[in-house]
Amino acid sequence: QFPMLAAVADRLEECGALQNEIGRVLDETGEVLDTASPKLANVRRELRVAFDRLQGKLYSIIHNPNHALYLQERLITQRHGRYVIPLKAEFKGKIPGIIHDQSSSGATLFIEPLATVELNNAWRELELEEEAEVRRILRELCDFVGRESKYIVRTVETLALLDLAFSKAKYADALDASAPELVGFRQAPYPHPGSTIQF
Repeated sequence: QFPMLAAVADRLEECGALQNEIGRVLDETGEVLDTASPKLANVRRELRVAFDRLQGKLYSIIHNPNHALYLQERLITQRHGRYVIPLKAEFKGKIPGIIHDQSSSGATLFIEPLATVELNNAWRELELEEEAEVRRILRELCDFVGRESKYIVRTVETLALLDLAFSKAKYADALDASAPELVGFRQAPYPHPGSTIQF
């Protein structure tokens, strides 16, 4: 019924393989899925186990009755990518550990207990491994997008043309407009030399 629009629409590319790959790799929020690669699934599984072990050890430390006096509060937090606990500055050394930060007042030291250093290391190593695998997956996906770029650009441009056509039609409908009747041009005769043109 609308051959000119149909001819424009024929230039649209679905890029089905690319759509499938994006759906396989990313979730609705744009996060990389665990199933994007076997390695990522394995690393994230190990990461969850390492995190639980680390948190469990820290939890046991802050809830140890012998440590209650030394802690500013029973809290597990992060400093510089490491999990730490808040120690009152006057009890420095009472819980052996590595100082990563202190509060603005200087009253609190954020320490990584020595008992959790190896657990923290294992968790952090797995986190870095996860980040590297995610980058690799996204790099491959970007390469795929690059190979399909000419089809994507053509589709975007085609959609813009269709959107413009439909917008014009919607505007014309709102104005209750009608199509103009086009007539051919007629060439006016040249005036004779010496004659004047009347307005």
